[in-house]
Amino acid sequence: MNRRQFLIGGAALLTAASPPKVGCQTNGYPLKPDDFPELLRTLDKLKSIGYTGFECNTRFVEGQFGRAAEARRQIEKIGVEFIGGHYSMKQAQADTFPQVAAGLAALGARSVVMSGSGLSPQGRFEKDAALKKASELDVMANICRSKGLRLAYHNHNPEFANHNAEIEALALLTDPKLVDFLMDAGHGYLGRGDPAEFMTKHSYRILGCHVKTFKGQQQVPLGQGDFGFEALADAIKKTGWSGWLIDEEGGGTRQGNTAAIEADRQYIRRVFGV
Repeated sequence: MNRRQFLIGGAALLTAASPPKVGCQTNGYPLKPDDFPELLRTLDKLKSIGYTGFECNTRFVEGQFGRAAEARRQIEKIGVEFIGGHYSMKQAQADTFPQVAAGLAALGARSVVMSGSGLSPQGRFEKDAALKKASELDVMANICRSKGLRLAYHNHNPEFANHNAEIEALALLTDPKLVDFLMDAGHGYLGRGDPAEFMTKHSYRILGCHVKTFKGQQQVPLGQGDFGFEALADAIKKTGWSGWLIDEEGGGTRQGNTAAIEADRQYIRRVFGV
């Protein structure tokens, strides 16, 4: 095969790649940890709007660990995929994380979405601090793998400060066989970073991507903020990425912004074509 044939074949593979899937983080709805029936009703609403997967904080499902088989059947009956349970590194270091991971796996989750604190708001940090954080993520990811899950690191603003400094360090220092990323593009842009560049460089490690926007520091519905996602959409097309695009409509409050979720789905169709 000559170089021209190789390039044509590679382009054909990108063209034939599956499109991204579209999910929703349920914190757009005012859920309560002890009300699993309301979570199920929420999943049914999300499916009717056009979302095919969901992510939620682990606290909304951990009460079902003792009846995981039946709860999983209830979720699967609705027909939406359980992308992952959101957890924090601080929690995982302080409690019985293997049991939490096992509970999520039993409910049918595909991953643990693990968030942590950025090492520095300005994106300037010591290498030893980055090495320590990467090592902790590798350990947690090994626990997840032992339960049949992936670990996907979820960033906030600081990881994208100083031109993606910390998120790039974590990509370099963590084991690519263990650690994926749940890139929060909204936080990335708010941190003055470049999520489209990170997608271009590391698409094979990005399990999912949160899309949300802000006006100033206040979250607003997609299409109404200080930035859009056209550059990210271009990067996705160029790389052939087919992970999860996840609407995370928190509305800047603990009560969420349910009214924006349907409009957000229309925005994702318009900008990302899915």
